[in-house]
Amino acid sequence: MDAPATERGASDPAAERSPRRDRERRAFIYGFVAIAVVAALPTLPFVNDYLLAVVVRALIFIALGQAWNVVAGIGGLLSLGHGAFLGLGCYATGILFNDYGLPPWLGVWVGALLSLAVALVMGTMTLRMRGVFFALATIAVSLALDQLARHYVDLTGGDNGLALKFLGDSLWFMQSRTPTPFVYAGLVFVIAYYWITRWVLGSRLGLQMRAVRDDEVAAAAAGVGVFRTKLLGLLLSAVMTSVAGTLYMQSYQAIDPETAFGLSQAIQLQLPALIGGLGTAWGPIVGGAVMIFLSEATNWGSTKLGVAGIDILVYGLLLLAVVMYAPKGIMGLFAARARGGR
Repeated sequence: MDAPATERGASDPAAERSPRRDRERRAFIYGFVAIAVVAALPTLPFVNDYLLAVVVRALIFIALGQAWNVVAGIGGLLSLGHGAFLGLGCYATGILFNDYGLPPWLGVWVGALLSLAVALVMGTMTLRMRGVFFALATIAVSLALDQLARHYVDLTGGDNGLALKFLGDSLWFMQSRTPTPFVYAGLVFVIAYYWITRWVLGSRLGLQMRAVRDDEVAAAAAGVGVFRTKLLGLLLSAVMTSVAGTLYMQSYQAIDPETAFGLSQAIQLQLPALIGGLGTAWGPIVGGAVMIFLSEATNWGSTKLGVAGIDILVYGLLLLAVVMYAPKGIMGLFAARARGGR
């Protein structure tokens, strides 16, 4: 006897793909609207440089979160040392610009190559470790670079950090007196990293990374090169972080060892993916926007109340609430509601 039509429809792959296509179509519409709104902000008369600087900060941390999401969200490797690659990107472009006049458009690739080399060494030493041992090992690498940056004062500025020479508004030297150009640059980074994430998720490499993340033994039994897969994910993430570090450096015009390699910065660049949803293309974008909004809102409230430190407390409590009530991130919460509504 033939199965009822309702049962055939429930198991029909085409029927299951239709809601997914609808969700993707809506997501692209929302994304297009968000891009248009951000791109239009500098032209609006009521938007000042402070608000644009906040937008730039959000875009930079979204890009950094997207880079970390590749290795942690898709690959399942909890790296706490990604500040190493951010710092290498910042210091490489800054030193080459200040000492040799090399523009960031060229210096960025030197930073990327340095990050590749460090990631290769880091991966060779740590990727056979698991869980907390891998995380602690990555912190050790980042802290080692922190000490090197403090020691070589003539090169890096030591504890005082490295400040870029300002030559005025220049596209070639990626410098501006206003944050407007960095709004558009940050937007380009976020869009590019979004498509890179989608490519990874849909590629053979992405499939292997998720298999290793879910069960290394089963992945190895299926013929997946576990170490090779982990290393490729780490290398890609390192380069993405380092390149985004150049935008960070040109926007803030300065860097110091604690900001570059410190644990607090490493945690900060993880939050967009953790809040928005690990292993998804949209997660770091949504999470980064929420993170910076909460940060600025609590900072504004603390200033108005005149109570120092309350912004950090409230910010931490709000983030804790997000993690507790949405353990799979905001995108995971939306996905669960979408499934419940069908």
